[in-house]
Amino acid sequence: MKKIILALIGIMIFLVGCTSETPIGAVDKPFVGGTDSINFNFMEETPPTEVYDNGQQPFEVTLNLENVGEYDVAKEDIKITLSGFYPGDFSNPVTEKHPDENLRGAYIDSDGEVQKGTITYVNFPGFNFAGSATGIDRYIIRADVCYKYGTRAQANLCILDDLTPTEDQVCSITGPKTSSVSGAPVQIENLKEEVAGTRKIRFSFDVVHRGNGLVSYLGSDCDSGLDKKDRVWVEVDTGIGSVSCTGLTGGSSTTGYATLYNGKSKILCTQDLSGVQGNFEKKASVLLKYDYKQHKERQVLVKHVAIG
Repeated sequence: MKKIILALIGIMIFLVGCTSETPIGAVDKPFVGGTDSINFNFMEETPPTEVYDNGQQPFEVTLNLENVGEYDVAKEDIKITLSGFYPGDFSNPVTEKHPDENLRGAYIDSDGEVQKGTITYVNFPGFNFAGSATGIDRYIIRADVCYKYGTRAQANLCILDDLTPTEDQVCSITGPKTSSVSGAPVQIENLKEEVAGTRKIRFSFDVVHRGNGLVSYLGSDCDSGLDKKDRVWVEVDTGIGSVSCTGLTGGSSTTGYATLYNGKSKILCTQDLSGVQGNFEKKASVLLKYDYKQHKERQVLVKHVAIG
């Protein structure tokens, strides 16, 4: 009996030693992915669905915000504005605030585990309908959240000494490439590579808006004017040779603004391989920056109650 127990213990120790070091639920990729950024909503009963008039029921408005995307947002770069009502009707509460803390994005840690982004709350106290309602009056409280956000993407470009297609190559130049893209409402899609001449390759990708908010010029305070909306700042970096990109304005050969038409813009880049030797895959990175705006609404019914 003692020998059987010892044998079982030995088997258990062996199995533990053979267990993979990768944690359960771990992922083997650089980004969590997705098309979300800052998720937010009104907390329950803040504001209440119904309040009384004549200053009988003070209340507050509270929103919870969570950065479910993968771009860090400084507290000074996100602003919550309440509108849809005349502030004087509700005792002139504060209607514009920044969060009290930075909103770190979600990320994958060194163990491959997904770490959630920051969750925070923004409170607007001091609401009180001091006037007299006519029976039951309906009001809308709208919360607009404007913030700076970004998208990171990376993909492997194929670099070869001989750009002529052969069967025995470490990688293939021509064709679509798999890209890894961070969680954000503006995405990088449809990355392709091809030979562009002697010692040159060309790669292209689409900048695509996949969210339901407003994309606008970085630092414009979410301006919806025709010269500001649907503008995305783009930075391309391959780390080798010289690169020249088309489809960008107001920057350099590898940076500038892309204008989205029907939610999409194509960027085309040519990589000069003069002086670059070897057969290998090289990671190219793309960074997008933009202002982003979303909104939610809540209805409040103000009921009249006679006093005295």
